[in-house]
Amino acid sequence: MLAPGSRLLPLVALVLLLAGAPHPAHAADYWVKNGGSDALDGTSIATAWATLQHAADQVDPGDTVHVLDGGYLGFYLDRSGTVDNPITFVAEGPAVEITADNGVTPDGINLEGASHVVIDGFVVNGRTRAGIRAVLAEHVTVRNCRAGHNGKWGILTGFVDDFTAEDNETHHSQIEHGIYVSNSGDRPVLRRNLVHDNHANGIHMNGDASLGGDGVISGALVERNVVYGNGAGGGSGINMDGVTDSVVRNNLLYDNHASGISLYRIDGGAGSSRNVVVNNTIVQAADGRWCVNIRDGSTDNRVRNNVLYNLHSFRGAITVDAASRPGLVAEHNAVISRFSVDGGNSVIDLAAWQALGYGAGSFASTPAALFETPGSDFHLGADSPALDTGTASDAPADDLDGDLRPVGPGFDVGAYERQIDTCGDGAADPGEQCGEPGLGCDDPCTTCSGCTCAPAPPVCGDALVCGAEECEQDADCGAGEACVGCACALACPAAPAPGCRAPAVAAKASIVLKDKSPDTRDQLVWKWQKGAATAKADFGNPLGGDDYLLCLWDGDGLVLGAAAPAGGVCAKGKPCWKEQRKGWLYKDRDLTPDGLQQVTLREGEDGKARILVKGKGDALALPALGTLTSPLTVQILRTGGACWEAVYSVPFQRHEAEQLKDKSD
Repeated sequence: MLAPGSRLLPLVALVLLLAGAPHPAHAADYWVKNGGSDALDGTSIATAWATLQHAADQVDPGDTVHVLDGGYLGFYLDRSGTVDNPITFVAEGPAVEITADNGVTPDGINLEGASHVVIDGFVVNGRTRAGIRAVLAEHVTVRNCRAGHNGKWGILTGFVDDFTAEDNETHHSQIEHGIYVSNSGDRPVLRRNLVHDNHANGIHMNGDASLGGDGVISGALVERNVVYGNGAGGGSGINMDGVTDSVVRNNLLYDNHASGISLYRIDGGAGSSRNVVVNNTIVQAADGRWCVNIRDGSTDNRVRNNVLYNLHSFRGAITVDAASRPGLVAEHNAVISRFSVDGGNSVIDLAAWQALGYGAGSFASTPAALFETPGSDFHLGADSPALDTGTASDAPADDLDGDLRPVGPGFDVGAYERQIDTCGDGAADPGEQCGEPGLGCDDPCTTCSGCTCAPAPPVCGDALVCGAEECEQDADCGAGEACVGCACALACPAAPAPGCRAPAVAAKASIVLKDKSPDTRDQLVWKWQKGAATAKADFGNPLGGDDYLLCLWDGDGLVLGAAAPAGGVCAKGKPCWKEQRKGWLYKDRDLTPDGLQQVTLREGEDGKARILVKGKGDALALPALGTLTSPLTVQILRTGGACWEAVYSVPFQRHEAEQLKDKSD
């Protein structure tokens, strides 16, 4: 959350602040050094400024401030760069240290509404509150910094979209966390950080609905971090409160004293759902909690290819409460044989866990069998049972070291993929299939990875049907289907008017407007077909006696066209429709930023079937519609501010609308 004393800016002021005041487009290099003078121009080492605050008060978009080794007062930056011209503060040596708080907040470096900013290479130790703090901004990057022994946090953000923290060390935060991403800041990237010995969480992501926004952090990527020794005061190695649609992969967590990875909800606006936890190595301390902790309605999570071992006397690999079990996938993990399905109140073994439908491909093991040197080197040993026993589903293309996956016939379990030591020595050695003279891969759907032939990432449009691809052309699909984004989907309705085109990405869902005789139906009926990507709605013959198909394409429009085959759906995909009081809501956070974001299908108060469409983008880009035999009206509700809305209205037959009204009375 934002620290006490912080305040949210009014919306208009915030928009103006994030946009930044207009500055002439230029890129200047400034210098700061001990013994410099703020009275000079700062454009060279010889004329360098003395203080970081003076530099922060002068910079414009595109400027870079180079800082020489030495001790400095912190700085407060409230000026923004732009997408193409960020403001950068970079340490030019290993010992550029912030030795006192900035003059405005009790933090070392504070970015207040400062967007498109890069902070690179600073040492910020022992500050009163945060080493580095950024709030009310977007596109902030903190890299190569060391933040230790700070009063509360090493690195903190609040309401910052598209934040990146990479290659930092955050350690020994005295009250709370090493890295804290808070307050509905979407799409954070936390990679290759060393996070250790913090009193509470190592890495904490918290949507915190109490301070405004939707209380949800979505689209996070947490990868290749080493997280150890955290949580003496409680808190997970990687903590996720109200975090959705995110990926946690290739992380090493060990000797943490509370939980390993937690998916839950306390402050967040929703449970931590639809996340992928894959190819992590987690070894919990003897005084720790569970390796993976899932609770508070955190549904539809996937836990795959992880090493989950616990030195605690009775806690174990995965605990999940009843509210979080729906949609849980847990498979191909190397585990200690202890699990819980009631939030940790009782413990079951691996066989009982598998009997509940979890744990396919999982196996029990120990650190001695798994690792090169248990406790210090968590690379897999030459005879490790984790070799080649993972699943390709959700598996990353590299490992914690950045080496390629897979090496050998399958993906290894855990954060490290074991490599062939002799790969690249110019000789064909045992176990090598390619990458050396005389060796190569024959299957065109494979690639050489670490001197072994591994499945190549499918490339849609390369004329090869590989991996999860279903097709490359229509001929690869069945009758009545078309190849859409290398997946076989129901063919676009025949002969519709403009806009019915093959989208780049397969459709997520469809609605069938079903023809029912108004003589036998006197009310609007909504039907949901569970487990499928369709929702059915009976509109009382709204479209002149024909069945019409409403297709939703990812970022590429909306098509309302001719009759669909009986039982047909628009395309394969996950169900994204949710029932509402008077209709159905389609909402997909994965859609492209400039595309379709939300569709609501509902009964209108004027007797019309209403399709409310919302999207994002600086320009209005209405979804395409096919030809209708019944009148269709389009009303533009709003455009501007990087979003738009429109309503498509299809009239009911008049007597049907009257019956609906009478029914509601």
